Amino acid sequence: MVRAPPQSCYPQALSSGVPIKPEAPALECPQWFVDFEASGIAPDSYPIEIAVVSIDSEFQAIICPVYYWTYWSWDAQDVHGIARESLLTEGIEPNVIAAELNTRFAGTRLCSDSPQDGFWLETLYEAAGIEPSFELLPLESFVGRSGAGDIYRLLSNRQAHRALPDARALMAATLEYVSGANTLPPTHR
Repeated sequence: MVRAPPQSCYPQALSSGVPIKPEAPALECPQWFVDFEASGIAPDSYPIEIAVVSIDSEFQAIICPVYYWTYWSWDAQDVHGIARESLLTEGIEPNVIAAELNTRFAGTRLCSDSPQDGFWLETLYEAAGIEPSFELLPLESFVGRSGAGDIYRLLSNRQAHRALPDARALMAATLEYVSGANTLPPTHR
């Protein structure tokens, strides 16, 4: 026997008895946008660059690999253009970066456009030996699945595959979407 969902889940019902879903929640525009670049996409790859941006602030760092981060993809290097040698000469230790992120972003919610960013953040903090003082949430948490799809379409030609320009592009596309969300053509909804 199939049960109907409780009426309390739906504010109204059509005369045909088909429930109408509640209105979509209001859009929430994230304040902070994050992006990572990595040594590759293999399970033993690691973050090599991070950027966090808002309308009036930016943080960017090249990450020095810890001794057990050894995997390197030349294909990934071709995409992001960061050589492993530059990580060793210009990179900042993960514990320094993690502490700085915790100081700057304590209690905030950072927005990411990739589930992989959660893995990179976890890898960074594991190497640092501390926990993040902020949340990293997917774009969908702020604008819903449909809104995120529209933003991904706006992003399709803006990705530079460097953390700072990609975080800026995510912010710009999200702001463009949120400011014009009620005027997008029906094909975008």
